[in-house]
Amino acid sequence: MSKTKIIAFGDSVTAGTSAKLDVFHDCFKYGTTTVNMVRESQTWHSIAARILSDWLEDGVEIINAGVAGDTSAKALARLEQAVLAYSPDYVLLMFGTGDALQGIETEEFRKNLEKIISGISARNARLVLMTPTPISEKMTAADVTLDELRPRQEQLSQLAQVVRSLADEKSLPLIDLHRYFLGNRLAYDHLFEGWLPDAVAQSGMAPFLAGELLPMLGVKDFPKPVLCDYRKVYSDAERADTKHNGFTDIAFFQGELYVTFRTGHSHSRLRSGLSGSRAIVLRSADGVTWVKDVVLQLKGVEIRDPKFLQVDNRLMLYAPSGRVPRPPAHEDVLTTYGFERLGPGRWSEPFECGHCFFWRPKKWRNQYIVGPYVWPEKDAAVKLLSSPDGRTWKIISTICDVTSGASEADLWTEGDQLTAFSRADPKEGQRYMLVSRFIEPENRWDTVSSGKVVQAPCVFKVGDRLFVAGRTCAYPYEEFVQLGKETGKFARGGPEAEGVDPVRVEKYHHGLRTGIFVMDGTRPRLVMELLSAGDSSYTGAVQYGDETVISDYSMHEYYPEIKRSEDWQTPCDIYVSRIRLTNLKRCH
Repeated sequence: MSKTKIIAFGDSVTAGTSAKLDVFHDCFKYGTTTVNMVRESQTWHSIAARILSDWLEDGVEIINAGVAGDTSAKALARLEQAVLAYSPDYVLLMFGTGDALQGIETEEFRKNLEKIISGISARNARLVLMTPTPISEKMTAADVTLDELRPRQEQLSQLAQVVRSLADEKSLPLIDLHRYFLGNRLAYDHLFEGWLPDAVAQSGMAPFLAGELLPMLGVKDFPKPVLCDYRKVYSDAERADTKHNGFTDIAFFQGELYVTFRTGHSHSRLRSGLSGSRAIVLRSADGVTWVKDVVLQLKGVEIRDPKFLQVDNRLMLYAPSGRVPRPPAHEDVLTTYGFERLGPGRWSEPFECGHCFFWRPKKWRNQYIVGPYVWPEKDAAVKLLSSPDGRTWKIISTICDVTSGASEADLWTEGDQLTAFSRADPKEGQRYMLVSRFIEPENRWDTVSSGKVVQAPCVFKVGDRLFVAGRTCAYPYEEFVQLGKETGKFARGGPEAEGVDPVRVEKYHHGLRTGIFVMDGTRPRLVMELLSAGDSSYTGAVQYGDETVISDYSMHEYYPEIKRSEDWQTPCDIYVSRIRLTNLKRCH
């Protein structure tokens, strides 16, 4: 069967690329004063297409037929060419904002919509009406007075009611986007120039629309996430030695939220002459205001991905570390050190845990476990370690052998069941996340491919549903792999880089995302994407009331123009999102 074809027919809101990336930040291209706008892969329709395709076996194609400045009258003139010529299965009709801004009368708007509806219905395409987004008070920043704003808001409210009335009269499905924005403060606040959803708002719009469309397509158990908050909590973009902040984790300990991450010059080990990277711990009583609790560092050592573990009533942090400058390969032994929080701003001296890379320790029964990688013996990719106290660790078994290319393995425990979710980057073979189930009586693991790229997986459960968050890609697998190979050549420089088109390298980076998936057996299905790009993701997740708080990092605000390999050495900042997941009982 062919993909389900959906046409999104509307104005600037439908097109999605006319807004600044994030209304609350400069979002300058690195080293310039050029403002970054929403890119095609970050639009609501691009994200929604990826979500829908993950839930329908034959996939979904969304063709965007939004035109900046369009009105319902102009839409009539291009209906045949822009919509009907594609023979769509569904049409999302999204007009009203442009009409209100251009002073189109309510009755004229209604007549135009009726003609469009009639034309689409005659071609047997299923029509879904959508109310327009509202106009917010931010429009006053664009030289519009409050006296001018109020009539526009009232006019748009009347046009939204026309859409609702037509849906009721003609028994057509309705997605009330106007009501969604009025009821979601985050989305409402992220209207660029008061009416265009920025990339934050569109990352929340996409799963909302997917959640409305999927029941029409026969899917009943989509978790329907609501993006409640998205904020930058740390940046040091002006300092060359600490502009790269990433590899996060989050914990809730003694009534406060804690976020940890690594800060340094760049993604990789630092060049000779630069100071070693450090781990920073932030804490917050409300998830809004954050203060620095501690900076952890070791002389002559680069700290990598810090991870939390609560041991009884104590908070521990584990930091894999390597020497700087990097020694010869045969002398290069990576060591994970532990730190224990002793009080506000006070942490213990480091204690050595093992010559391997710890990744997100967990508690299981009466012990603590971790699935570390990078072993000096190179006899396994990922092993299972156990500890009675979080300080002394012993090897229990091998989770993934050396041929798997596995690394970054998060563990999920439930009763006697123990499962590992591992990133896979084999020299040959697919890079899909691996799912391994522990067969305890035989001390071995059964491993299968998830069929999805999820790097740096972070597993958490809400209600009856198991979720995994991590770095994913906006492109089909084969294209993602090819773009990654070209980017690798470009980054290494030399003669092999000369044949790589920098535009392809830029495309690769712009396709990287923090994705959130729900597990359907061993298959992850996309639920939402957070605003992110380039060097990004590496999430932490913790429950906080009825919300899931997720930490990640990203360099999306600093998009450079790629001409040389070092052009992508831009700052990375730390972000925290609050998400409310619903529809948490699986339908069978």
